[in-house]
Amino acid sequence: MARKFRALQIGPINYEEAFESQSEIDWHYINPEEIERDFETLYQEIQAEKAFEFILIQTAFSEKLAALLEILSEPFNTYVESPYWEDKFEQFSAERKYFYRAVIGETKADLIDKIKTIGFSGQYGDKVSTIDALVNPAFTGTMQYNGNVNVELEGDYGEVFTPLIHWKTILTANKNKANDIWPEFEIEGDVELQYTFRVGDNSAVDRILETHTFTQDDLTEPITIQKQPINCYIAVSIKAKGSGKVKIGPVHKRWSRLDFGDFILGGHRFTDAHRNEFIYYFNPGDLKPPLNVYFSGYRPAEGFEAFFMMKKMGAPFLLFGDPRLEGGAFYAGSEEYETAITQTIKDTLAELNFSDRDLIMSGLSMGSFGALYYSGKLKPKAIIVGKPLVNMGTIAANMRLVRPNDFGTMLDILLKNEHSNEEIAIQHLNDKFWKYMKNNDLTDTTFAISYMEHDDYDPRAHDDLVNYFGKQKVKIISRGIPGRHNDDTPTIANWFTNFYNIMLRNEFGR
Repeated sequence: MARKFRALQIGPINYEEAFESQSEIDWHYINPEEIERDFETLYQEIQAEKAFEFILIQTAFSEKLAALLEILSEPFNTYVESPYWEDKFEQFSAERKYFYRAVIGETKADLIDKIKTIGFSGQYGDKVSTIDALVNPAFTGTMQYNGNVNVELEGDYGEVFTPLIHWKTILTANKNKANDIWPEFEIEGDVELQYTFRVGDNSAVDRILETHTFTQDDLTEPITIQKQPINCYIAVSIKAKGSGKVKIGPVHKRWSRLDFGDFILGGHRFTDAHRNEFIYYFNPGDLKPPLNVYFSGYRPAEGFEAFFMMKKMGAPFLLFGDPRLEGGAFYAGSEEYETAITQTIKDTLAELNFSDRDLIMSGLSMGSFGALYYSGKLKPKAIIVGKPLVNMGTIAANMRLVRPNDFGTMLDILLKNEHSNEEIAIQHLNDKFWKYMKNNDLTDTTFAISYMEHDDYDPRAHDDLVNYFGKQKVKIISRGIPGRHNDDTPTIANWFTNFYNIMLRNEFGR
């Protein structure tokens, strides 16, 4: 049975009836008069309740309400309807890093509809890939498919918008869920693009419910396609005019949280000038060191990873995700992209008033690259990784003979970064990690590594790390597990959490 989205309303009029048809939402209600009349009983009842994912406040701030919110509030779960918003709520939230905010609905119906839209548990995102993009046969210019990276076109597209590309696959639009859409594209020359999204009825393919058309100037931020009461599909096509070069990448779709966050309440996204994204989420935990940073691994279903594992540790944590290509691009990108990841971590440390020595970097598989790579500029107390991958070029090369037809996304990463699949490109991609580390000193950092002894992705990753950082006389703890890269992920994950527990206990007294 799917987990329900638990919501609590504290206000004068119960909205429960409006949510009776919304099976995903488990609605609870407290009248503010109860708080004043029977506080002790209510306080004990609330202590026994499970956590709420969303709390709507429609009453003035009071000391008794604050006492209840001490139990109920978590980061990004509490929202005060704008007429009741006051400085006391802001101060109470700021002291505890709950991130309260005012929520606005022009009418009661608007507010209810907004809650219905964001009121679901979990997260989900996917995409239509460039390998499924079909170019108009009438196009007379040059064309090149670059795997899952992009389709590159150059030529004259005409003086008026003319069909250029459509996808043979569709995006799904689940019943009662709004969707955020983010297309990847780059333009050189005098070219204009026009994206069209047709929302159709799943049960009647030729029944189009809505058509949305946007030029590239409309797409500086994700566009939201509002929810439908039935399951639908979204068909994507592109028109172009002018002349020049275009690179058409995938079109991403995510269940929308509207302006409450990306993927989850409080989630954020960053995009560089090339429309490449990473996503991040900060939870302040108990506000005590360390800050645990976790980089998600390869995941075709876009979104965050390890939320509950990191939350269970109690300390502040910062999650990163890479939604590019098939399931991530190892957090490698433009200078702007990589600088933004480093700066996000630095800004979070500053918000907590922590130093680099109050930092643990971590990740599994693809996420291990992010944890190790970005540690170079941060000098954390510890780096905890499982199934480490550092030689990206080797991983791509090993697909031919070592692991045929397995983890082909590495070839996309090779193309994306080096624009070639020649031997020199493979070596250059390998050098990316080691050149970055060359000018960085991690002498005071502890490495905790769980690795596969017969890894078929990056067989030398563990030994290369030990040999390189051993010369800096760093402390390295490692544990090898027999098998190939994906043969025993549960054991790797267990050692990963064991290493975390050791570091939290020995270095931070947790």
